[in-house]
Amino acid sequence: MRKLICILTIAVLSFCVGAAWNPACAGLGGLSDRLKKKATEEAEKMIDGTPEDTTEVEKQVEQKTSETGAAAGEAGAGTTGSEDMTLYTKYDFVPGDRVIFYDDLSGEEIGEFPTRWNLEKGVFEIVRQGNENYIMCSDKGYILPKIAPAPLPPKYTVEMELYSNGPEYEGHWYYIEWLDAGGSCIASLTFKGGGGTSLSILRKNLASKNLPARVAEGLHTMRIMATKSTIKCYLDNVRIANVPKVEGFDPVAFRVYMDPWKDDPANNPMLLKSFRFAEGGKTLREQLDETGRIITHGILFDSGSDRIKGESYKTLANISRLLTDDPELRLSIEGHTDSDGAEEYNLDLSDKRALAVRTYLVDTYKIDGNRLESKGWGETEPIDANATPEGKANNRRVELVKL
Repeated sequence: MRKLICILTIAVLSFCVGAAWNPACAGLGGLSDRLKKKATEEAEKMIDGTPEDTTEVEKQVEQKTSETGAAAGEAGAGTTGSEDMTLYTKYDFVPGDRVIFYDDLSGEEIGEFPTRWNLEKGVFEIVRQGNENYIMCSDKGYILPKIAPAPLPPKYTVEMELYSNGPEYEGHWYYIEWLDAGGSCIASLTFKGGGGTSLSILRKNLASKNLPARVAEGLHTMRIMATKSTIKCYLDNVRIANVPKVEGFDPVAFRVYMDPWKDDPANNPMLLKSFRFAEGGKTLREQLDETGRIITHGILFDSGSDRIKGESYKTLANISRLLTDDPELRLSIEGHTDSDGAEEYNLDLSDKRALAVRTYLVDTYKIDGNRLESKGWGETEPIDANATPEGKANNRRVELVKL
C-alpha cells in the first residue's frame, strides 16, 4: 500500500459510469450526478509534509527522475551534471519565453479551493502529498486559470503536470481544452489514464496514440506547442500529435477537465501539480542579432539542483547548433533565479547551473571551452517583478550573452 499523506477520505461515494464523451470536447457529454460528501473530520487530520516525511512514493519518484533520461545529443548519455538524455533525442518541445500564467500551488491552504483558478463545475481542493501541494479532483468537472480571455499569442506553449499512481490502476482522464469567445470547448487534448491519448479540434479527431506502455508511478506532463496554424502535443518525452495546418481555429482561453473515471479518488486520488502557459518568442539567432543576448526558459533544473533535466535537450541542441554554425561566436552563459531563498544561496546555485550548462556543451557537443564563459547572478538581475508566480517564473532563466 502506498502512503499518500493528507488525502481527504471520501465519506460517500456514489459512482456513476455512463457519461458520454464527445471526442471533440469532453464537456459535451455532460456530467453525471455523482455526489460526494467531504469528510471534514479527516481534513482536520491532514499533516503538512516536512523534509523528514519522505514517503515510499516520493522515493520512487526521485529514483525515476534520476534514472529516466533526457538526451545528451545523439551520443546518448549526459554529463555528470545532466540526466541521461537518450530518451529525448526526438523530443523537440521548447517552452515559451514569457510566462503568462503559472501556478505550482505553493502557498495554498490545504483543504481549500485553489485561489488562482475559477470553478465551473465539480469538486476540487488543495491536498498535500509529501512536501508538495496538489489540486485533487474528487468529482469530475472543470477549472479555469484566472486569465482574461484574449486571442492566444502567435506562438505559445502549455504544460500541465499530473500525478499517476502507476500502471496497476485503471487511471484517470485529464483534458486540456481550448475555449472560444463564447466559452465553448472547440478542441481538446486528452490523456486517458494509463496510456491512451488523443487530440480533437473543431469536433474532428486528428490524432490518437497509445503509449508503448502504461505510465509509471510518479509525475507526468502534458505539453502543447502551438502557433496560429500548427499544433504539437506531448506526453512526457513522447510526441503524441503533430498537426501541420489548422484553419478556422480561434481560441481565447483554456480550461482543465478532470474525471476520476473508474478509480475511487480515496484510494487513487486524481492530482494536478502545476500549470504553465507561456508566449513563444523569437529564435535564438533572432534574439542574438537584435539584442546581443538570448533569454531561455528551456534549460530546466529541479528546485535547488544544478543537474540539468532531460526536457532541456532541444534547447541545448539549438544552442550547440548556433555555436557550430558560427565558429567565431563566443558566449557568456549566465544563470538567474527568483528571489525565493537566501541571496547568497541563490547566487551560488545560479553559478553552478551556468557552469553545468557550459560543461554540458563542451562535453556533449565538443564546443571549444575557450568560447564559453559561465557566471551566476542569482536574484540580482530580475527581468520581471518577483511579486507574482509568473514574474518569478520569468526570472528563473538562463541567458546567453555575446562576448
